[in-house]
Amino acid sequence: MRWYRDLYFWRQSVILFADASYSVGTGFMLSFPSLLNAAILSPNSNDITVTKSQASSIAGSQGLGGTIGFCFLPFFMQTFGRKTVHIAINLLVGIGFLIFVLASNIESLYAARLIQGLSICGVYVTTIMIAEYSDARRRGYFITLKKGAVAVGSLICHSIGVFLEWRQVAALAIIPNIVAIIMTFFWPESPYFLAFKERFDECEKSYKWLHGDSPKNDKDLEDIILAQENRILRERNKKSFKKTILKMFRKDFQIPFWVVCLLTLIIDCCGRYYTLAYLIQMLIEITGDKSIAIIFTIGSDFLTVVAIAFSCFYIKAFKRRQNLFFFGFSSVTLMYLISLITYIRINFNIAISVWLAPAIILFNVFIVNAGVIPICFAIIGEIFPVEHKGSGLLTTGIVFTLLYAGVLKFTPIMMENTGVQGTYAIYGSLNLISLVILYFILIETKDKTLQEIENDVKGIKKRDKYKCTINEQPLMR
Repeated sequence: MRWYRDLYFWRQSVILFADASYSVGTGFMLSFPSLLNAAILSPNSNDITVTKSQASSIAGSQGLGGTIGFCFLPFFMQTFGRKTVHIAINLLVGIGFLIFVLASNIESLYAARLIQGLSICGVYVTTIMIAEYSDARRRGYFITLKKGAVAVGSLICHSIGVFLEWRQVAALAIIPNIVAIIMTFFWPESPYFLAFKERFDECEKSYKWLHGDSPKNDKDLEDIILAQENRILRERNKKSFKKTILKMFRKDFQIPFWVVCLLTLIIDCCGRYYTLAYLIQMLIEITGDKSIAIIFTIGSDFLTVVAIAFSCFYIKAFKRRQNLFFFGFSSVTLMYLISLITYIRINFNIAISVWLAPAIILFNVFIVNAGVIPICFAIIGEIFPVEHKGSGLLTTGIVFTLLYAGVLKFTPIMMENTGVQGTYAIYGSLNLISLVILYFILIETKDKTLQEIENDVKGIKKRDKYKCTINEQPLMR
């Protein structure tokens, strides 16, 4: 059946469209500091004014709010479900933008960023949602399309920021979150969550609503339910706190944890967030011309959209590991090249075109968004077993928010002390180290169901996949 006649494609797309709308709002949120900083740092401003240190702290405070959010939202996700958390993160982003609209002092700016920071775990949560709701064949490019929506939000934010003042941009940024909240009410709950909560009848209805009724889907559904039944049998006589702590030392938690931490470091260092917030500042330092910097920044957002659209085609054809290492090492090479060219041009006064380094930066933006970021987020959404999604989100989320806050806080400081060349050299080196480690511990996940990935992480072979221990019998449904 062709995709446009496939009822289940469109049902799964309802979740994709809602998450994509949230991601457009996220694009606004991530790019907003570039507009806000330009306004509040301007000496000619009649509005709120701050120092450079305060501006970077306002941007970085979102990461601190994210640390708090990651302590609570993963628990809510495992307790109340995916739909409730999706509504919550959209509300937090929208409320933050509303505070920006009404802001009259520095404290209001901090409050807005901190409140929006509580929703930062949505970067992981929505990726996990797409992975749980979509078919294994569509999961990769669905997650990629969702990430493309972030680029669309960033492009719109930077483009309308040329004509509108920052409060007006903040008011328009609320709209995608309102749309996302409305669309969430049309979802069923995640079948994986329902199975985890032992609501097996509802799990079956949700799974068949999303995927249909066929022998293959019946087998996949049986695997999901049977895996949770065996988990319940294993945990029946264990104390909750002790169980939670001990699970974090198991192989099936440790491997995904370190994989996600390294992928998060790569996402941060390759420029996912600091280019959205500080690319204009970087290009002004390189070219010395603000108008050129603005044009290149808008071009960067447009190129990101093109790159992610391009990645939807090849992500279905090539394996995750193959893509990650090809694009990852290519990006590291380009980052070192940017550093070298900028260093030579500034320190040796050699006649190198002022356009060369910005052009390579844009090429790196394409490479990163075409390969590195889509693959990283696809793996992050797939790698954690369902029983570890809550604790995995909490622990890796704290790492994510600390890295995110650090990148937004210290990137301007690094540029001031080491220049653009030093900043790219440091980030490129961190990416190189992360990729080398991942080469030895990352498993392949392409075209596998989440249950198959979970079995690979646990080292369970097909023939003894759901073998119960002595005297244990599967739970009756």
